Amino acid sequence: MSPSLGIVGQVYISIFALSGIVCFAAIRRAQKFDNPDVRRGLVWLLATAGSWALLKSAYFVLPSPFERVSYIIGLAVGFATVWAWLYFCSAYTGQDYHRNKSLRQLSAAVFLVVVSVKVTNWIHGLYFTTTETTTPFEYLAIEHGLLHWAATGLAYSLSMIGLFMLFQLFQESGYDTRSLGVLTGLIAVPVIFDIAALFIPGVIEIIYAPIGVAAFAVGVLFVFERRFLAIQRTARGDDISIYLDESGSIRDYSSATAEILPEVVGATGNRLDDVLPAVTDALDSENQILDCENSGKQRFYFVSSSTVKLGDVGAQVVQLSDVTKTESQRQELVEREQKLNEQNELYRAVIDASFASVFRLDLDGMFTFISPSVEDFLGYTPVELEGQQMSVTHPDEEITERAWNQIEPILRGESNRVHGFPLETKSGRTVYTDVRGVPIYNAEVSVEKRTPDDIVGIQLMVRDATARRQREGLISVINRVLRHNLRNKMSIITSYAEMLEAKLEEDDEDKATHIRDTADRLLDLTESAQKIEENRELSPELEPINLRPMLDRTISQVEMQYPDVSVTVTGPETVVAQTHKRLETALSEIIDNAAKHGDTPPSVDIEMRVDGTQIAVAISDNGPGISEMERDVLESNTETQLVHGEGLGLWLVFWIVTSLDGEVDAAVSPEGTTVTIWLPKPS
Repeated sequence: MSPSLGIVGQVYISIFALSGIVCFAAIRRAQKFDNPDVRRGLVWLLATAGSWALLKSAYFVLPSPFERVSYIIGLAVGFATVWAWLYFCSAYTGQDYHRNKSLRQLSAAVFLVVVSVKVTNWIHGLYFTTTETTTPFEYLAIEHGLLHWAATGLAYSLSMIGLFMLFQLFQESGYDTRSLGVLTGLIAVPVIFDIAALFIPGVIEIIYAPIGVAAFAVGVLFVFERRFLAIQRTARGDDISIYLDESGSIRDYSSATAEILPEVVGATGNRLDDVLPAVTDALDSENQILDCENSGKQRFYFVSSSTVKLGDVGAQVVQLSDVTKTESQRQELVEREQKLNEQNELYRAVIDASFASVFRLDLDGMFTFISPSVEDFLGYTPVELEGQQMSVTHPDEEITERAWNQIEPILRGESNRVHGFPLETKSGRTVYTDVRGVPIYNAEVSVEKRTPDDIVGIQLMVRDATARRQREGLISVINRVLRHNLRNKMSIITSYAEMLEAKLEEDDEDKATHIRDTADRLLDLTESAQKIEENRELSPELEPINLRPMLDRTISQVEMQYPDVSVTVTGPETVVAQTHKRLETALSEIIDNAAKHGDTPPSVDIEMRVDGTQIAVAISDNGPGISEMERDVLESNTETQLVHGEGLGLWLVFWIVTSLDGEVDAAVSPEGTTVTIWLPKPS
C-alpha cells in the first residue's frame, strides 16, 4: 500500500533523505584528505551512514513488502557504519588498531554473526516484529526484540570507544578544541531520540544515528576543516605545536607552547616570523635545532613543519620536539672529538719523540693502520704495509705462529706485552722489538657492556729494542763467563783451604778457615748475580696472586736445607696481592738468610696482614741482625765506592720488590731482625 504520510511523515523522510544526501555530497571532499587511512575511514563512514539514511527514507515510502526489505538492508548497512567509525577514529588519532590483523578478523566475524541474525529475522522473529500503525502517520511500525537491544548495545559500546579516542586526542593536543568537541558530540545526540522513542508515543522507534554523522561531516569538512587538519597532524605525543594558516599567521597553539614560548600568548593573527623569529630561523637552519632557556635550564628543540591539505584548504603545523638529551650528547661528542683530536696530536708527538710505531690489525691479522714512523724503523712506507698480512714483517712461519699465540690473550680482552720479538725489515735484516698489544672494541658499544665478541681489531705499540738486546746479550755473556770462571777458581780455593784446615793448627788453621768462608761468600755472590740477571726485567705485568702457596713452597725448600729451623706463619689462609711470580725469589732470599744466620736453633716467624690498600709480609728471625751498613744500603738505595754491602742478597730483594710497585724495610731489635715487604692490593 502507499502510506499516507502527512506532515510528520514528510518531515521524517526529508530529514533522513537530507542526511543521506549530505553524507554522499561530503564524500568528494573527504576524498581529498591527504592521509590515506583517515581518508579511507572517513569515506567509508560517509558512504555507510548516507546509505543507511536513504534506506530509512525508502522504508517510509516503499509499499509492502519492500519497506520490510529496505529496513533489513538498512540494519546491515547501519551496523557496518559502526566499524567504519572505529576505523576512522583509530586512523585520525594516530592509533594502529585499524591495521591490526587479529582485530580486523574479529570485527569481520562479529559483523557477520550480527548481520546473519538480522537478515534471518523472518525465521526466528527475535530481532523485531512489525505492525501497521497510523500514529503519528501511516507506516509499518517496528517493535524491537531482545536481540535488537543486544546488538544495539554492542554498537553503542563500540561507538563510545571511538568517541573516547577522539576526545582523548582533543584533550592531549593542547589546542582549543571546543568546536570540534561539540561536533563530535553531535554523533551521540541521536541516541537521545532513540531513548525518547521508548517512552514518548509521538517519537518513532527508529535509529537516528545517520543524522548525527551528517552533522559531524558538514562541521569537520566545511566549517572547522583547518582545525580538524591541525589536530590530526599533531595526533598523539606531547610535542609543542603551533597551527598556522596559509599566510603563515598564528591561528592557534598547544598549551605546552605557551609554557615554553610565552611570546605566543595573545599573538593569534600575527605572523610567526614576527612573533618567534628564532623558530623560523631554526626551521631554515641545517640542523633545525632551537636553543632556548626554560625554567633556568638550557633546552634544545628540533623544529619541523608539515602541511596537511583537504582539497584547496591547507593547514601548516610547526612542531617542536624536545631533543635536549640527544643534542646535549651530540655536543658532548663534538667536544670529546675535538679533545681527542688534540690528544691524538699529542700522542703522535710522543710517539715520534720516543721513536715508537703504532700498528693496527683486523681480526685476520691484516694491517689496517701504520704510523708514519714505521718507515725509519722497518723501511716500509705505511702505504706498502696497509692491507698486507702481518707475516710480511716476520722472519719465518715460526715467528708468525708465535705472534698468533701472543695475540690470543688480546682477543680475550686482555692486554699483552712481549719483549725481544723479532721483526724483519724491508731489506731483510732482523730487528728485535718490545711490543704492547691491546684490543680495539666496537665504538658503538659502551665500556661497561664490552665483551670479547665486541673486539674488532688489535692495536700494537712497537719499540725498537735491538740495541738493548745486544747490550743485554753482551752483559749476559760476560756474566756467565765471569760466574763460570769465578766458581771454578773459588772451588779450587775452597778445596785447598779445607786441606789446609785439616793440616794446620791454631792461628794458621783460623786463617785457612777465613779463606774458605771468604770463598763461600764469593760463591754466594755469583748465585745472587745469576738471580738478578734472571729478574732483570724492570716492569713486569702485575696480576692478583695468593701469597700463601708461594710462602708454603719457599718454607718447604728452606726446611729441607736447614732441618733445625723452626718456621711459623700467622695470618689469613688467603692473602692476595697485585704482584708477580718473581716475588717468590725475594721471599726465598729473605727466609733463607734468616734460617742461615739465625741463633741455635734458628727460628723464623712470618706474619701476613692486610693493612689498608697494602699487603704486608713481615719476616722475623732470632739472629744477630743485619749490619747498619746493610740497612743504609737498603734504605738509601745507593752503593758507592765507599759504602758496600757484604753481598747482593738485599740488593736482589730490593730490586725485585721495588720493580713490583712494592717497598721493603728492615728493623733490628735485641731479639733479631724483621724485614717487611709491602705490596699493593688488587684494585
